[in-house]
Amino acid sequence: MKEWILQYDLLSDDSKRKLDEQLKTLDLNEIESVYDDVYVNKQAFDTSNVTEVPYVTKDELNVEALKSLANSSINDGKVAVLLMAGGQGTRLGYDGPKGTFKFDDVSLFELQARQISKYNNVHWYIMTSDINHDETLKFFEENNYFNLKRENIHFFKQEHFPSLSKDGKLLLTKNEEVMITPNGNGGIFNALKTSGMLDDMKSRGIEAVFMNNVDNVVVKVLDEILVGLHLKEDNEVTSKSITPKENESVGRLALVDGKKGVIEYTEIPEGEDSSFKNANIGIHVFSVDFLERAANTKMPYHLALKNLEFLDGNLNLVKEEALKFEKFYFDVFYIAEKHNTLQVDRAGEFSPLKNREGQDSVETARRDLESINLI
Repeated sequence: MKEWILQYDLLSDDSKRKLDEQLKTLDLNEIESVYDDVYVNKQAFDTSNVTEVPYVTKDELNVEALKSLANSSINDGKVAVLLMAGGQGTRLGYDGPKGTFKFDDVSLFELQARQISKYNNVHWYIMTSDINHDETLKFFEENNYFNLKRENIHFFKQEHFPSLSKDGKLLLTKNEEVMITPNGNGGIFNALKTSGMLDDMKSRGIEAVFMNNVDNVVVKVLDEILVGLHLKEDNEVTSKSITPKENESVGRLALVDGKKGVIEYTEIPEGEDSSFKNANIGIHVFSVDFLERAANTKMPYHLALKNLEFLDGNLNLVKEEALKFEKFYFDVFYIAEKHNTLQVDRAGEFSPLKNREGQDSVETARRDLESINLI
């Protein structure tokens, strides 16, 4: 057991029994493989075959025709909404699920629910996590599901993966349990499948799914131009982008070896920032068939160095840098044969709420909400 848990011999018999049971649920071979591939033998990202992604703008489209097509399909129940809402408001100095954060007594969840309520029969699939699932459900109950049909709202949990020390040991929480953390937004496809949500979508005749993050406060949920473009072209993936600011910390939609993908801002070669004109803002429409293929596609893990709170070798609680492994949903874009990108203006489309102060903060989010009269 010491191969995996440094402090095992120091633990009580009761803690050892609990850990033994927990370890039976983990794929230790996969954990070892991820550690070796992503950390020990980490490979630099090859940017030699990365080029700008093709895209269109609204000026090139018959906007009214696309809106009409989308509106009809949405009201017929053929388009669903998929929300990524597994995070906490820690960086906001807020204790609770990020979606429950409020501006003038209006939560982020309510801002999105209001837009969904404009249509007749939209099903809303919300991905939570172990850290906020119960609180999120309670919040929806307390707010009467924002006057949406209870049976049209479906909650499922994000998948998880163990964090490790830099020498490859499992970390223990203050409760002497193996530390398991969310495995990144890329786990959403398999989570849809294993939770039964993908089968639920198919059983309802849903054909397309609009996906977005909970923390873009001005997101246009079910944007009819994006949805209409997706339906008209019979795409597998249709993405929304904006022109990035200079050196902006946001990934860029790009072609990697001729296939659609996203190059992270940390991987852009120095001096080539201006070469990529389409910032990924986490808004996409997927065909349900694509979601099913994505759920059956093996996706790589990426390394994130995080300051985590865990027990050291002497069972003292410390907060130190450790290894967190995450999947990114856009790593599966390469399997899409039909993928288009719609570039839009930033104003009224993208205002992420990440920090308490400064850039992408409560102040900037409030300003942007007020500018388009959402609060």
